[in-house]
Amino acid sequence: MSKPKRVLLAAGGTGGHFYPGYVLGLALRRAGMEPLYLVRGQDPAGAVLDKDGLPFVEVPMRGLPRRPGLELLRFAWRLVAGLRLVSRVVADFAPDAVVGMGGYLTFPAAWAAGRRAVPVLLHESNSVLGLANRASLPFARMLALGLPAARPLRAQASLTGTPVRQSLWSLPEAAQARTALGLDAGRPTILVFGGSQGARSLNQLVPEALLLAAKDGASFQVLHLPGAKEAKAVAQAYAGAPFKAVVLDYLHEMERGYAAADLVVSRAGASTLAELAATQRPALLIPFPAAAAGHQEENASAAARAGAAVCLPERSLSAGSLARALTDLMPPGSSAAAGPARARLSEMGRRWARLGIPNPQDCVSGLVEAVLRLANEKED
Repeated sequence: MSKPKRVLLAAGGTGGHFYPGYVLGLALRRAGMEPLYLVRGQDPAGAVLDKDGLPFVEVPMRGLPRRPGLELLRFAWRLVAGLRLVSRVVADFAPDAVVGMGGYLTFPAAWAAGRRAVPVLLHESNSVLGLANRASLPFARMLALGLPAARPLRAQASLTGTPVRQSLWSLPEAAQARTALGLDAGRPTILVFGGSQGARSLNQLVPEALLLAAKDGASFQVLHLPGAKEAKAVAQAYAGAPFKAVVLDYLHEMERGYAAADLVVSRAGASTLAELAATQRPALLIPFPAAAAGHQEENASAAARAGAAVCLPERSLSAGSLARALTDLMPPGSSAAAGPARARLSEMGRRWARLGIPNPQDCVSGLVEAVLRLANEKED
């Protein structure tokens, strides 16, 4: 009986890198393979992996500082230490394939794999390659893309999509989800969340814009997920609003949030776009302006070109301009005029298909097959 294929997954860094790798690792295990994760030191992701019995190694690294200074020297020291540690992990674990999910731990994993002729698959969730993936390309056998590339690539790549949690593969009924969340079952609903980066400015801007949109005749209710630190202030911002607003610190059952939503207002991180595409939800995207290499703006532009989203750059955005965009998208109070607005939102949701991203099931199964092919190459 042959031994199970071993796969090392560099999935540490931000949640946008970890959770797609987490979903992929679960699928690899279901397919009979043996995954081992690399995560950063003291990463909260460790608790998630522990819960599912997935082994991991902590690597004491942080991302590359964007400005010169003492932190850059600390980064260099940690990088050297990380390379040594990951090299030992590759030697001891003897993986048949290595998967880098694009975070800064991708480079040590790819470098160590390259030294031992272990095949490497790189996954890039964004429309533009991140620094770690660019540095790791010389060691890669395959480059998998979550979104169509915004710029020409120096390597062959396949559009695989980005893995999303299995609970999003099939959503509950909208009315059922709204009722469970304390919303009105039949009222048009806006889902608002900011993600892990840059949520504060959205939490301040969006409630003000929604209050203006309600005055202009748009009819809706709101589910706002501001994060624990901002929840109290956001709830106060909606006090006295002429529409129902449910404010939750966090929503574990995001399938309910997406199912309830007629429109999503959010940042344009790669995992968010993967979830929007998987659930076919129309979006009003406000990219985080400080994202590295402008990748959120590129992500949002790809969705806007497909007609699945409206992109509003934050630098030129005011509560008034956001309110006008919301009023243009949401059904007006008059039921006679609501039909065309609803039809437009439905059409926007269907236009995610124009990006050519595989459905969630095919995304995960395709990546599992690709990893298995690479693992078998090592044996050959």
